[in-house]
Amino acid sequence: MSLPTHQARRPGLHPAALSGKVSPPAAVKRRLPGMGALATAVAAATLLAGCTPSGAAEPDEPVPQPFAACAPLTGSDPAAPNSTLPSSGTAAPSGTAVATSGTAAATSGTGGAGDGKARVIRLPELSLDCMAGGAAVRLAELRGPLVINLWASWCPPCRKELPAFQRLADSGRVPVLGVVTEDGRDAAAWLADELKVSLPTVYDRSGGLKAAVGENLLPLTLFVGADGRATVYRDVALTDQTLAQRVEQHFGRA
Repeated sequence: MSLPTHQARRPGLHPAALSGKVSPPAAVKRRLPGMGALATAVAAATLLAGCTPSGAAEPDEPVPQPFAACAPLTGSDPAAPNSTLPSSGTAAPSGTAVATSGTAAATSGTGGAGDGKARVIRLPELSLDCMAGGAAVRLAELRGPLVINLWASWCPPCRKELPAFQRLADSGRVPVLGVVTEDGRDAAAWLADELKVSLPTVYDRSGGLKAAVGENLLPLTLFVGADGRATVYRDVALTDQTLAQRVEQHFGRA
C-alpha cells in the first residue's frame, strides 16, 4: 500500500515559493496613480536647472555710452578752445563746404607723403551722427589742426592703436575725432568702454568717408590742416611715438 507523498512545508512560506515561482504582491505590481507625470516633471526641472543655474535668464546689460560730445570739435560749443572751424566767417549750411585758403590747399600737407604711405585729399561732403548725440558733424567744414582716426571693433590693428589716440586727445596737443566705420554702434561702444576710449566719435555705418578716401582697409588716420586738406595714412597700427612724430610733422606740436 502506497502512502501519498507530502512535500515538507517551511513555516510561513506559500507552496509556490518552494517552486521558485514567486509573484510580487498585487499592490507592488500596480503603479501608483500620477507617478509617471511626476517623474517627467522632475526630469524637466532638472534639465532647466542645468541650463540656467539661477532658474531665470539674466537681463541684458545696458550698452555703455563712453564717448564725449562732438560739439567742441565742430565749433557749436562757443566755450571750446580747440574749435576746428575757421575763426572768422559764418558756418556754411548743411552739405556745403567752407572754401577757405583754396590756393594754399593745393600744397598743404604734401610733406606728409614723403614716406610713400600718405596722400592728400579734401574732406568729403558728408554728415555723420555723433555717437554721443547732438548735431551731426559735417566733415567738409572741419578745419585743423585735427587728427581723424577711422576704426572698427572687428579690426585688430584698430583695437591696438585706439588707446594711443585717446592718450593724444588727453594730452591736449591736438583734437582727435574718431570715426566708427562699417561697424555696429553697440559693438563699437563696448570696445571703447573696454579700452577706456572716450574721445569724440562719429558713426559712419556705410563707410562713406573710407570710400571717399579711396582705401579698403582699416585703420586710417587723417591729419587735417587749417585749410581743410587732410593727409591720409594707412598703417598697421600707430604707436604713441609714431603718432607724436606725425603730429609734430604736420602741426609743429611736439
